[in-house]
Formats: sequence, structure tokens, C-alpha cells
Amino acid sequence: MEESLEPISFGGNKLVFTMPLSVDVRSSFDGEGFSVSGVLSSELLMHCTKCNKEFKQGFNIDFSERFIKASEEEADEAECYPFFGETLELDKMILDLLVLNAPVYGLCKPDCKGLCPVCGCDLNLMQCSCSRTVKNANFASLEELAQLLNNEEEV
Repeated sequence: MEESLEPISFGGNKLVFTMPLSVDVRSSFDGEGFSVSGVLSSELLMHCTKCNKEFKQGFNIDFSERFIKASEEEADEAECYPFFGETLELDKMILDLLVLNAPVYGLCKPDCKGLCPVCGCDLNLMQCSCSRTVKNANFASLEELAQLLNNEEEV
């Protein structure tokens, strides 16, 4: 089964699909509930965490879940999904699997050099002449204290 999906937003992140979600599902009934297993596959449009370049990344999510005939509360307590009547609704399970397992961060390539922290140029495309020894503003107060202590020792 393949399904085109709209982007999914959660926790400040966004999953943007560049191809339909492929769902390969197998199920079996054991008298009390259904065991559902399979693989979710698709491709996401992502931004490199180092250089912010857009790239596409495929993914496969293997899953094995349980559906029981119960209320939402009972199913939550049993860490299962509920089903009612004759149909298994897979939407919530698929959304949960995507949010919990799909890649959110990635690199455009394993050896991405990122952006220069001074001028912002893409170091994958060109080198700049900026000094790479950038002081961390979080430690500026400690540096001032160290200078004061050094000055007192010299007096």
C-alpha cells in the first residue's frame, strides 16, 4: 500500500515527504487481538545540520505492534492500539511510528564541512580566510575574571 502524505509537524520539527509512504503490513489474529508487523518506507526532504543544504534521505522503519479489542484507555494501559468492529485503523500507529522513528536531523554527506562560524560561507564549496579560533561568548566573564586574578598576582 502506498499513501501520499502532507508534511507532519511536531515539536518544532517537520517531516516533508518527497515520495509516497510505502506500507508493507502483515497481520495475524490470535483470538485476543491482532499482531501487526511490517515496514514503512519513504523519502524525506531534509536540511543538513552542518551546512543547511537541502537533501533527500530515504528511510525504512520496521515495526511490530499489537491491536486489541478495547477502549482507548484500556489499550493505552496495555501499550497496544485499540480496534473496534471489523476494521483495524492503522493511521494512529503509522503517525506514532513516523514521529518516533523517522530521521529528523542528518548530514547532506558524511564528510560535510559545514558553514564558517565567522562569515557563513559553505566550506564544502570554498575556503575562507577567517580565523577558526572564535571565542565562546559564554565564557567571556570567566576570561575577565582570569585577567583580574592575573593582574592581582603581578602587583
